[in-house]
Amino acid sequence: MRIPLFLRNREIYRRYREILRVLTKNGFGFIVDILSKGGRVPFYLLRGHDAMEIGERIRNTLEELGPTFIKLGQIISTRADLIPHDILIELSKLQDEVAPEDFEAIKRVLEEELGRSVNKVFSYFEETPLASASIGQVYRARTNDGHEVVVKVQRPHVDKKIHADVLILKNIARILNERIVDSPVDFVEIVEELTDSLLNELDYTQEGNNADRFRENFKNEDYIYIPKVYWNYTTKRVLTMEYIDGISVKNKDVLRDMGYDLKKIARMGAWSIFLQVYKFGLFHGDMHPGNILITKEGKISYVDFGIVGYLDKDSRELLIELFKAFAENDTEEVIELLSDVGAIRTDTNLRNLKIDLGKIMNYFFTTPLNKISINDSMKKIMEVVYKYKLMLPPGFTLLLKTMAAVEGVGRDLDPDFSISDVAKDFIKEMYLMKIDVKEIFKENYKDFRKAVIVLKKLPSRVQNIMNKLIKDDIKVRINIDESESLRYDLNMMVNKVIVSIIASALIVGSSLILTYGGGYKVFGYNAIGFFGYVIATMLSLWVFYRIFIVERKKK
Repeated sequence: MRIPLFLRNREIYRRYREILRVLTKNGFGFIVDILSKGGRVPFYLLRGHDAMEIGERIRNTLEELGPTFIKLGQIISTRADLIPHDILIELSKLQDEVAPEDFEAIKRVLEEELGRSVNKVFSYFEETPLASASIGQVYRARTNDGHEVVVKVQRPHVDKKIHADVLILKNIARILNERIVDSPVDFVEIVEELTDSLLNELDYTQEGNNADRFRENFKNEDYIYIPKVYWNYTTKRVLTMEYIDGISVKNKDVLRDMGYDLKKIARMGAWSIFLQVYKFGLFHGDMHPGNILITKEGKISYVDFGIVGYLDKDSRELLIELFKAFAENDTEEVIELLSDVGAIRTDTNLRNLKIDLGKIMNYFFTTPLNKISINDSMKKIMEVVYKYKLMLPPGFTLLLKTMAAVEGVGRDLDPDFSISDVAKDFIKEMYLMKIDVKEIFKENYKDFRKAVIVLKKLPSRVQNIMNKLIKDDIKVRINIDESESLRYDLNMMVNKVIVSIIASALIVGSSLILTYGGGYKVFGYNAIGFFGYVIATMLSLWVFYRIFIVERKKK
């Protein structure tokens, strides 16, 4: 058998064999058969292997295969259109905690990236990591100028390993595309999309930029504190940020014993998420308790900005419209909104989709607001998304997961916590009580500027229409076998349009002449401009007379 070109590299071939071995070990030998034996198989055979424990076996497989596959699992867990909800739940349990790398190896990466020895940058650097993940490790340190910091350092050669895995995955996807018949998904397209997100995580400057944007967004919110990025000590493989001396929200007993108001923390945390989503369009995508700290001053501090979600203006407006439609139990409006953004495939059974959406919406409509569970709601919604392969806008699934995580943290802190109640109060304040005129102007500035440009071009465009009218370039040709009265009505309609255009042109032209201000005067105004207005007024009155008096008499 001819060896594929990508396998002629010894290290890649060895890794490929390891991947096949782990797949077989965890009960996915049928995939190995597809890759190894050739031939073509129908897609439904893959579904035949679905079982209750398949999610757990997928998770074990990904964890055993290492950082590339762990990260891909975390990314794909945001794609509810591809993966059933039960498997999504398992993927959310992926453990990205591995044995720490030897400090000497980490030290070499650090010095190579910063271009100096560690002791010339830091007066203190703790050799035992605070956290050890598949791609990087986090250390406590102090800069020579006295700043307490945490330093995230990428593991040696992890980028090369990930790039090799990506190459293998892309070739596996190509083989699956060739050999699986009637597949509803394009494996190559999916792998391309997922690996692009993964490769972005190898660049720590992107995480630093995310943190800076959060810090800027929350600069006027006194209950939130975002750590500072120290760019002098940050590169693509090293990220240095301000150390936050805080207590994780998972230590609720410690927080309670120290006198913190847990109800307030839960509410303010949820409020900050709504700000991120609806006001800023940038939200934290990894809201587990370890990434939420409470400072000595009682402020909420978020850390780890490697996973964030983005929502543009259109997506935010869509969310608001969907929220309204759900609140009004309007299934037709929900389907129309989803259709407008291309979320519904052409082959979707709309009648069945409407029935399934109706069941979910009835739950929202009949359940008291403080009794609605985001976790339960997310499960119901994700099941419909997967069943009908709805193509939600980017960020929507991650947003649902984030909201579910926030609800979980909130209810752990306060058993009476309701994220739905917070949402209701937030919408009241943001859209009814605190309408910021400056923000509205800022949001609509581009549209306003376009309108000004169009208005500036209006006189020249009217002149072009006039020139075409004079040259007889505008013609209306209608072939119709109807009565003479209908032909007369059509002629009158065209005449009204022409007269209206002439009147508009006279108004615009007269306005420009009056602005000039020279020439003969009539009642203190330029004579040509004045008479232009008079003629335009007479023509307008004629059009109104024909429409509102003559036409009504005919009726």
